[in-house]
Amino acid sequence: MQRPAAGFNFAFAFGSVSITERGTVLILSDIFCDILAVDDDPALLEIYKDILEPAPQRILTAFGSGRTECLEADCFRVTCRAHAQEALEAVGQSFEKGKAFSAIFLDVNMPPGPSGIWAAEEILKIDPAANIVLVTGYIGSEFGNLPRHLNLSDRLLFLQKPFHPQEIVQFASALSAKWRAEQQVRALNCNLESLVGQRTAELQRSNLQLRREVDHRKRVQHELQESLTYLKKIMGGTVMAIAATVEKRDPYTSGHQRRVAELARAIGTEMGLSHDQVEGLYIASAIHDIGKISLPAEILSKPAQLSSLEMGLIQTHAQAGYDILQNIEFPWPVAKIVLQHHERLNGSGYPHGLCGEEILKEACIVGVADVVETMSSHRPYRPSMGVDKALEEISAKKGILYDPYAVDACLCLFQEKRFELASPVFA
Repeated sequence: MQRPAAGFNFAFAFGSVSITERGTVLILSDIFCDILAVDDDPALLEIYKDILEPAPQRILTAFGSGRTECLEADCFRVTCRAHAQEALEAVGQSFEKGKAFSAIFLDVNMPPGPSGIWAAEEILKIDPAANIVLVTGYIGSEFGNLPRHLNLSDRLLFLQKPFHPQEIVQFASALSAKWRAEQQVRALNCNLESLVGQRTAELQRSNLQLRREVDHRKRVQHELQESLTYLKKIMGGTVMAIAATVEKRDPYTSGHQRRVAELARAIGTEMGLSHDQVEGLYIASAIHDIGKISLPAEILSKPAQLSSLEMGLIQTHAQAGYDILQNIEFPWPVAKIVLQHHERLNGSGYPHGLCGEEILKEACIVGVADVVETMSSHRPYRPSMGVDKALEEISAKKGILYDPYAVDACLCLFQEKRFELASPVFA
């Protein structure tokens, strides 16, 4: 083999640099590429070592003809084996240590042991990423002996004997570069898989934490809903107790507020009010006459027509009811509903003579329900006028005194027999 020309100065350390007498700069790779050469001829194994290990010198010989060049070259480290079985052991050991061969030159005919084709098949089982060059003097006949699952792919190449040293260098350099690129791709894929796994784990932890938070909020919401339901139950009981207290002072109108509340709730539902609005409407209706607690009992139960002075006192009960309720923090405008339930659309009502949209919708509904219940029930100063008379009253004055939507809803309930006033119960 040709030896290095005079004038070369090489250092085979990692990342070393050499310069020729003519100025060519050679940058050596900082990582050795491990090459496996397998041949039953010891002389050929020596040739592999002589060709590959001084390969950078050959590159300088080729490019050092007076030009200033900057060249990169791989540094090869050659491992030699004489038989197929020895080659398998070398591949297995290097693979286990994480130092796989970047290229394997494998003689096809190695009698009396197994052939290179058998060895190639077994090597690919150990290291599927191995780059194998089958070296043979009879490439045509040997190609026909390949197993069906082996072919001239990117893992299995052929080199025909006799070969030129530059062919060995080119195969080793190209396959080593390919091997390094594949290693980098695998490393990137591994890092990507690790990153994906890490992000997946983070998302799973976040989802778990989110589920726990959602479950906690659901529990808190359920507890709050139960507390609200309980408080509403207590509030309803308290309101009904207050209503009963007021009605105890006037046995002739016992149950009036409860019956107004039932009718008002039915009207509100018929009009399409929300559940919350209907609930507030019922509470306000059940105590709409709470202000009468401030009136003398003899006026409330007087069995004759009231004088103008007494009627003036009666009309103060709406304001009195508002004064009693205004500082109680209901979730609905209960105090205002109580204050306005005797207001009328044309401004003829009391206590403030409000008209039209100045009156709360709920107060309009209570006003209609109050008129129907009052006219339908017995009073100390007159007998019951009946439901039909009451319905005639609100129908005749619909849009004048009474809200037309509330009137229509009330008429519909009674005409379709979907509501019936409960009978008065005298105390």
